[in-house]
Amino acid sequence: MHAERSASPGLPHPGMLVSLRWEDASLVAATLLAIGIPFVAFANLVLFHFYVRGSFVLDSGLLASLMWHSDAALTQPASLGGASYLGTHLSLLFLPLSALSWWLPWSMPQFFAGVVGLSHALLALAVFWLLVQGFDLRRGMGPWIAAVAALGFAFSGLAIAIARYPHYETLIAAFFLLFAVAEVLGYRRLAVVFFVLGLATREDAGFHYVAVLGLSIMLNLARGIPPRQQQREWIFALSALSYAIVAMAVQRLLFPQTSAFVRVYLGDPPLAHLTAAVIAQRALSFLVSCPHVLYPALGACLWALRARNLAIVLGFAAALPWLLLHLLAKAPLAGMLASYYAFPFLIALAWPRLGVMRQQQLTASAGNRKTVIAPFAALLCLSFVPGIGIHDPGRLPLPRAFWDRPSSAQQVATDRAVIALVAARPMLGGLSVDNSIAALAPKAFAQSDVPFLQGNANVPRDATTSPDTVVYLAEGYDAQRLRPMADAAGLTRRYVLSATQIHLATRYRLEDVLSLAPLVTAEEPR
Repeated sequence: MHAERSASPGLPHPGMLVSLRWEDASLVAATLLAIGIPFVAFANLVLFHFYVRGSFVLDSGLLASLMWHSDAALTQPASLGGASYLGTHLSLLFLPLSALSWWLPWSMPQFFAGVVGLSHALLALAVFWLLVQGFDLRRGMGPWIAAVAALGFAFSGLAIAIARYPHYETLIAAFFLLFAVAEVLGYRRLAVVFFVLGLATREDAGFHYVAVLGLSIMLNLARGIPPRQQQREWIFALSALSYAIVAMAVQRLLFPQTSAFVRVYLGDPPLAHLTAAVIAQRALSFLVSCPHVLYPALGACLWALRARNLAIVLGFAAALPWLLLHLLAKAPLAGMLASYYAFPFLIALAWPRLGVMRQQQLTASAGNRKTVIAPFAALLCLSFVPGIGIHDPGRLPLPRAFWDRPSSAQQVATDRAVIALVAARPMLGGLSVDNSIAALAPKAFAQSDVPFLQGNANVPRDATTSPDTVVYLAEGYDAQRLRPMADAAGLTRRYVLSATQIHLATRYRLEDVLSLAPLVTAEEPR
């Protein structure tokens, strides 16, 4: 008879330890993939945008310069007027970001790429965290299912459409979702941190937050849930509204001559730009060029009808005033709800799972929370329905830009070359540079150096007819316009800066320019 080996009653069985260690390792690996892949991919996209395809001063170069080694006033480049960016947007989050940039060995484009990558990683983190802890997907294949859902959200058609014009407003949505997840899961102090970070991202973030929280409160009241059970929702909603009102009032008081709302939305005189034809064109544009918003919204409506649960579509309902505002906007880009203007719909796209879970908490119902995973996946799929005329100013080749980042050597060489160009500026005569060159050092070039800074309109005649030196990125934003200018001006000396995609056409021998001589290689005459 074999004696049985008994384990100490206070210790788990060795097999259980192995199982727990495997589950922990699986959870950690899934977490790292869920947040690491979006961070790397979208950071690569921004680096490709700056160093390969070519960026532009408005807005990528401007935003990167404000986040990197900026001053407390967030002073804009002289080429854009030199005023404080706080008059445009009260983005207080830029101040700690700028302070952090002094401690990191990253160039300006690299730091901006890190911020954009982080914003998409935070989107993924919110979804992953909710599914793993709130929907109990922490065992077996659960973390990997959660990771796939998180990646699907971070790489949704909506998220990609926003990333084509790199901006920072994705952080508003990401921080709100993290706040909502932390609040639902009971991490109350952490929820406050995410809430404050979201409000600090832009002065109007509070309006977006109160729209969702306010509708949620009203829906719960209609279902018989008393106000005392929603005390924290009331506190956060009123705090968000109060902050937005105070922030915009202070902004107006400090910067009375600057109003992004008037410039982009209201117009001067107010709404004078509106005609029936404009409104009809805007509505048609939304239908054909915003499928990443339209079809998930329709899908959410069908899901809400089938489930008989308005919480599913609440996020989209909260974003309707934002949609209407853009239908009436003065600025054409805003009127299209293009790119980053669609950021509130990221909250809407993720809200069904949060809304259902919070509702079950308040009503003490025991529904199967996992039933929302498949419909959520369907909404993500609907965000990829193709459209016509989707805004893509950076001409980014996707998905290639997600992995085909410029080498570190190319980045360093390009940064060094731009510094050398700035040092050689007095010896280059009348200078015309590509938007893509100016975006790499927005504070180093004058407005007159960037003829297409504001697009094709209002280009100074002397900048296009008599330059002495023209500089552009091979695939730069203005390269196709600057090459003919160089030919027409008779700039026969052509150079390329070694290990970069920077090309120069000039009247001068750059071999005689001290800062450029070690970097330039003469091109064969054409």
